[in-house]
Amino acid sequence: MSRKTFHQLLERYLTGNCTPEEQEIVNRWYDLLDGDKDFRDIEVNELEACLWDKINERTSLEKNGKKRSLFKVVYLKRYLAAAVAITLLLGASLWIKWRLECHPVKPDFTCSSSDDIVVVSNTHSKPKTIYLPDSTIVELYRGSTLSYPVKFKKTGREVNLEGNALFSVKANPENPFWVFHEGIITKVLGTRFLIKRGAENGLDEVIVYSGKVEVMRENKNKSILERIIAKPVGVSLTVNQRAILDERNNILSETLAEQPIPIETKRSLLNDVAFNEVSLSDLAERLSEVYGLNIEVRDQVRNITFTGDLSDMELFNQLDIVCKVTRTAYSIEGKTIIIQ
Repeated sequence: MSRKTFHQLLERYLTGNCTPEEQEIVNRWYDLLDGDKDFRDIEVNELEACLWDKINERTSLEKNGKKRSLFKVVYLKRYLAAAVAITLLLGASLWIKWRLECHPVKPDFTCSSSDDIVVVSNTHSKPKTIYLPDSTIVELYRGSTLSYPVKFKKTGREVNLEGNALFSVKANPENPFWVFHEGIITKVLGTRFLIKRGAENGLDEVIVYSGKVEVMRENKNKSILERIIAKPVGVSLTVNQRAILDERNNILSETLAEQPIPIETKRSLLNDVAFNEVSLSDLAERLSEVYGLNIEVRDQVRNITFTGDLSDMELFNQLDIVCKVTRTAYSIEGKTIIIQ
């Protein structure tokens, strides 16, 4: 509204010629004044000057308020953007750290002083028993070397093995046990397993006798970027299963142990292994429970019966006898035995 239009409106109000809407507008303007004078006691020019100044003052305050509000909004947006950026950067850093830990290269303790590392070698024909700081027991075979820190970290128990050894790891779910061994890395929480070096055929093996382990390829030849992006190559093993690393062909596979042993708590089930017309499905169920393996029987031979004595035999010798008597056959597919 121009100053001239404003002046004309006030004149109409003071002479009583304005509309009800215009009268309401002027009454609102009057509320801006601090006094309680009647408009009709004031000269139009004086009233105009007072109201005009008040209206401009209020408009200026509203504009400044809007500017301050706008400033606050802009500042808040920038603050939120910075917070999001920091959160993403921190998340990315933690993710990269986790991915690199999924692709370990060597034990952390190898960077420590030699005074903080224990190195044990066995040059004798009999296995050497080693007791680690966490009460884990290691049977170190001839020509093998084991190195480990004087004190394990709370975030990981790590050892380095060259050669062959049998491990009985002290269970600790909060602090996994890592074995670094010539191309493969074995991660366990608490179990008993054997690591064998394939000196002649180039096939390194990890054989599990109890518990569960994870076996991964060593990644010392991979760049940091490859370790971050690529998924770790590995297999999970349980009792009487083994992982085989074919270093020449760069293949890590999983299969069964060559000589499965009964689960300690299930040995009593072998006390009576003289069977009389037992179906192959029931026989397979009994053997599966004893050795902790998956033994399946095809539908077409499930009801064939077996009669015979399987005492004092290893699992695969038992299967040879069963299949010979029942005129069936078995095969190993991955970590499963199939009778057909």
